[in-house]
Amino acid sequence: MEDRIREFEKFNETLREKYKKIDKAHIKADLSTVGELYQAKKLTVEELGVYKENSIAAVDGSVNSFGGDEPNVISLLSACYLPDLKRERLEINKIISPLAGSYENPKDELARLEVLVAIQGLEKFKSHALFMDGGFIMFLTNAEDDFHDLVQVANKNKTLVVGIIEDMKSKVVAESLGIDAYDREIVFGALDYGQALILNSKHRKNTEVGTAYIRSALSPQPIAIDYNVSDEKRIREALDLIFTMTPESGRGIPYIIDMVDKYARITDRELEAFIKTYIDEDLRRIYLDQARKKRWM
Repeated sequence: MEDRIREFEKFNETLREKYKKIDKAHIKADLSTVGELYQAKKLTVEELGVYKENSIAAVDGSVNSFGGDEPNVISLLSACYLPDLKRERLEINKIISPLAGSYENPKDELARLEVLVAIQGLEKFKSHALFMDGGFIMFLTNAEDDFHDLVQVANKNKTLVVGIIEDMKSKVVAESLGIDAYDREIVFGALDYGQALILNSKHRKNTEVGTAYIRSALSPQPIAIDYNVSDEKRIREALDLIFTMTPESGRGIPYIIDMVDKYARITDRELEAFIKTYIDEDLRRIYLDQARKKRWM
């Protein structure tokens, strides 16, 4: 046990030394060289009135898998569109399994399903704004044509679409400042409550996607958001809306993202119940019960 404790203490010290190398005293001033610092505002009830008729929607998805090693595994994918907190949600579900001849990567395919359910939702509900859980690069990588269709539908409906990124893995800001670190290390504690950094066009991930960071909660860790360049003139509207819809004591994401996550999430118990109810017992024993190891994806 003492040896294990020492390993954790060493790792903690390694992280401390790594973080010390970032000159936080000058970071905030340097941020203005890579983008515009913008102070978001909480929208009033009257200002939120424009969103009431067509709603503010959210999209999320999840994957859960059951079985052992391939090919004896089944993955259930679920993508959900929540138009608001009152109307019925839309869902797209899909099973992937080598047993049925489907070999897609579940996470990659889930990104495509999320884009497809977003298109269906916008066509049905004509939402004024749409929050998608995740960055746009993921959607462009795994469903480029479908994502372009989504952008067309959004532009037609004048829907503001943004991607909410809680777990930042980018290095755009860090590399622009000549620092060997990730952006989450750079912006941690560098923005005031409600303050945002809108990256300049030369620092975009690609020609189609713009990025901003906002400290939308009291937590010192900001989130990132992606937006279509066609919505560039509405980025401050998006930041104000995110700031307004995020609990100050939360972790920085709009509450509707947490709501759609609950609807989209596939629990162990739910997946096992579907398998037990709808897969014949002899087929379960032959194909899925051989290895009782359960895997989360």
